Amino acid sequence: MVKPSDPATIHLAGRREARMNDLVARVADHDRLAFRSLYTMLALRVWRCAVGQLPPADARAVTRSTFVEIWHLAGHHPDPQGHETWAWILSIIARRVDDRTRSGDGQPLDGTGHDEHTLLELTALLGNGDAPIRAAAAGLTLAGRTCGRGPGTARS
Repeated sequence: MVKPSDPATIHLAGRREARMNDLVARVADHDRLAFRSLYTMLALRVWRCAVGQLPPADARAVTRSTFVEIWHLAGHHPDPQGHETWAWILSIIARRVDDRTRSGDGQPLDGTGHDEHTLLELTALLGNGDAPIRAAAAGLTLAGRTCGRGPGTARS
């Protein structure tokens, strides 16, 4: 069994984090291929973070809006060296989850129109190249990792 403190695990997590940091830096330069790669790398993780706090449909909407926000804010990433990229993404997820649950009766504040607009924007950002990626943007039906503190880590 591989332990989180295993040197091979630490090395792999470091490589994933470096890759994520590089992709966010490229997204800041409006590199759509980098955005697609970042989406492929993290979409399921972002969804899993959200679905721990929201129903699946709301978690999908949070995932889509998180990536649209990453696209728009990557140039303003608080740590240009990339040391806190996953923490920055987690803060975006937390804000989006809070936006969905802020009303007193538990109904999301975002209307369907906003969700549809976000889906259209994300689909446009992902482009035409990979239909499974675009389908995942709409449905996020794949299985994968859980929400953790960094790339490649899982909560225990």
